[in-house]
Amino acid sequence: MTVLAGCATPPAEVARQGDPEAACRAFFRSLDEQVAAAGVRDGIGAPPAAYPYLRATRFLGSFRDELDDPAVRGAWLDAAQALDREARLLELRHLGPDARDAVAVPASMDNATAAVVGCGKRLRRADGLDRADGPWPQAAEALRVPDEYVSWHRALGFYPVSRWFISAGVASWQQGVRETFENTVPADEPALRYRPATEPAEPAVAGEILARAPRDPLGRPELTKTEWRQVFEHFAPVVELERDVRHNRLGWPLLRPDGLPAVDTQQPVVFTHRSYMPYGDETLTQLNYNWWFSERPVDHWLDLLGGRLDGLTVRLTLDGAGRLLLVETMHNCGCYHQHYPVQGLEPRDEPRYAEKPLILPGPGRPGPGERLRVRLEGGTHYVQHLAFAPVPGQGRRYVMDDYDTLRSLPAPDGGRRSLFQPDGLVAGTERSERWFLWVSGVPQPGAMRQYYNHATAFVGRRHFDDPDLLERIYTDTR
Repeated sequence: MTVLAGCATPPAEVARQGDPEAACRAFFRSLDEQVAAAGVRDGIGAPPAAYPYLRATRFLGSFRDELDDPAVRGAWLDAAQALDREARLLELRHLGPDARDAVAVPASMDNATAAVVGCGKRLRRADGLDRADGPWPQAAEALRVPDEYVSWHRALGFYPVSRWFISAGVASWQQGVRETFENTVPADEPALRYRPATEPAEPAVAGEILARAPRDPLGRPELTKTEWRQVFEHFAPVVELERDVRHNRLGWPLLRPDGLPAVDTQQPVVFTHRSYMPYGDETLTQLNYNWWFSERPVDHWLDLLGGRLDGLTVRLTLDGAGRLLLVETMHNCGCYHQHYPVQGLEPRDEPRYAEKPLILPGPGRPGPGERLRVRLEGGTHYVQHLAFAPVPGQGRRYVMDDYDTLRSLPAPDGGRRSLFQPDGLVAGTERSERWFLWVSGVPQPGAMRQYYNHATAFVGRRHFDDPDLLERIYTDTR
């Protein structure tokens, strides 16, 4: 996901000797120049040149028409500023010592870290974005998030024609999944089972935490870290695989000396992060569980889908009353996005997407002591079974960690780097399918990528974080 950035950096002495506002603008330009030169831009994308202390997501973009409300505008600016601050501190951390020293820090600031925070506040005040007559419409336009598709790929690949061949392939794959998927727990014991470290609470507990939580002006629940942990622990899934081989074992992504990623399977881990989606007059909460495998093995010389690193994301969407509405799965390439409705959502006869989403039978509502159990096929890691069921006593315990850990991993040279490149992709995870599916406009089809960068359709345009995803696919029956 990319937002436009610019430009040339003035000499450091301008930043140190000019007025505070000019010094801060020079600081951000200098930092952006060093980040770009070092290739350590965070995969969330760059800030716009005019508002270098803000970054956006598609969720934030959905409030563009509501910013005349002072409360909404203030919360929107706070969120956009927090996104930039988090990304800049990571980028600064990933710069080498010489590059950090070359950043033009304002004389009034102690260091670059302090300047990231202090200059963001100063420029937001100077630009008057909180005022009713401020330039917030221009800021909202500058922060508009473009889609992930490369239009010139489609033009060069005769997309109006090639899309029909792609559609036929997608339809064939979807039919195959419908014939093999089951929303039941298989009778046989898996060779590998990964369980959360905690036992599930009563079904109402996590829902009650969300239902009683105060909401900010963007509709997001305001929970403590402890409460968020309780919610994530309650819904944490059980992961099962049919063969105990290395490429089926969960683990920690790491960076090798050659710059390529690998996975340490000594300690199983599931990464978590929360996201949000507007739906009707409320904001839904989404719990994301993300895990990684060392590879999808190449089966034969014509295998177009195998390659380094593989992984899966399970997303649970809950409404303001804490009711689970929908479960989704997606491979970490953005591929194989599948829906499993639970309650309150009725699929539209004609979803408002060119490529119809794959909607499968839901897992039912969780009962006491039950967890979502996900059975994956070995090697391909396709979802074969998905259902709520009691948790067996056997299985390895996995730990949970914050997804943002992946945005700053130890590097072999002693520094730190993100697992993800500035374009949001994971280096070395390209697949041979790209030689055929590039005409879809999806960048590097099959490659692993960072959250907010997942295009999930080869025909038309669809993203995992589209703010109107549910409205285009379902009607509300609650």
